[in-house]
Amino acid sequence: PSTVVADSGYGSEENYDYMHQADIEAYVKYNRFHIEQRPRYRPNPFSGENFYYNETQDYYVCPMGQHLERIGTRHKKSQSGHLLTYAVYRAQRCEGCPLRGLCYRSKQPCRTILMDHKLMHYKQRARERLTSPKGIRHRGRRCIEPEAVFGQIKANMHYRRFRHFGKDMITMDFT
Repeated sequence: PSTVVADSGYGSEENYDYMHQADIEAYVKYNRFHIEQRPRYRPNPFSGENFYYNETQDYYVCPMGQHLERIGTRHKKSQSGHLLTYAVYRAQRCEGCPLRGLCYRSKQPCRTILMDHKLMHYKQRARERLTSPKGIRHRGRRCIEPEAVFGQIKANMHYRRFRHFGKDMITMDFT
């Protein structure tokens, strides 16, 4: 397909990466999209995602104005084998900070954050698409079209879960 509409269960870096490489226009929510759209939503200023990021010099700034410098990179494999890359940032001095109790509760002397820049970029693009007029139209239709089918299967056919494993057995079970 040239366009995909899906809920937040499919908003992973691996899926966004695949859709980007396959040149698919993705209207796929990420895990906190629905919370961010609430009228009373206030972003947490102490969340690493909400820190100011200086892209040219590659550092974050905490709410008290302290720089979190990049100290390294961590790699992690997802269950499906997709390689995730996190940039590690650490503050220099957090002792004596009046906001330390709100910022973090770790016993480490300084705040450390892990940031997945690739996923942040994908989330930004997803937010722009989902809040566009076309994205709003897709989101409105998504809840009507597939959910009715699942509702019929669950409520009228009393089918709650698959009883077998494997693609062939699931196909047999479903039919």
